[in-house]
Amino acid sequence: MTKINIILGSSRKASLGKNLFKYLKNNKTKYESQIDAELNFIEIGQYELPFFYEALPPMGNKNRHLPAKQQQWVDDMESADGYIFLTPEYNHSFPAVIKNAIDYLSNQISNKAVLTMTYANNGRGGQFGGLELNAVLTRLNAFVIPQNVAIGNIQKNFDEDGNFLADAPSKDFYENKLNQSIKKISFYSNLFKNNKFEE
Repeated sequence: MTKINIILGSSRKASLGKNLFKYLKNNKTKYESQIDAELNFIEIGQYELPFFYEALPPMGNKNRHLPAKQQQWVDDMESADGYIFLTPEYNHSFPAVIKNAIDYLSNQISNKAVLTMTYANNGRGGQFGGLELNAVLTRLNAFVIPQNVAIGNIQKNFDEDGNFLADAPSKDFYENKLNQSIKKISFYSNLFKNNKFEE
C-alpha cells in the first residue's frame, strides 16, 4: 500500500498548524476511503532533532550510524512514497526546524511526490514560506507539485481540536480544497511509485 507522510513542520507548542494537522488527522478515514494510499501523520518536533552536526554530508556517508530518534526520522521518510509538508511562514521563509530535519536526509525523498501546504493567521496563507521550501525539496530530487495549497486566516477557520469553527468564513472552500489536495498527492505518489525512471 502506498504510504503518504503528512508532516507538521513546526515544533512550537502554540503552533496554529496543529489545528490544521488535527483536522486532516480527524478526517483520515474519510480521505483513505477515497484514495489508494495510507496516510501517516508525523510531527517534526517528536524526533527532537539537534542541529545537524555530522562530519560528512548524508549523501556522501552511506554507512552512517545515527542515534535512535534521528534514525527514526530518516527511516520514516524512507518508508513513505509521498509527502505533504505543512509549513508556516517565518520572515518570508520556512522554519529552521524543517530545514534542519531535511538536512538529515539524502535520497529518502528522491523521485517521490511532495505537496507543500502553507498556513498563516493572515490572508496570504504563508505562501512565501512554501515557495522557499519547494526550492530545497527540489534540490533533494523530489517531485514538488507546482501549486502550493495555502490556508489563510487559520485561526478563524479551525479550532484546537481540529474542527471547523461554527462561524468559519471559508469552511466550504477549504473543506473541498483539502479533500482535493489529498486526492492529488495520492495520485502523484502512486504515479511515481509505479512508474520508476530507470537511470
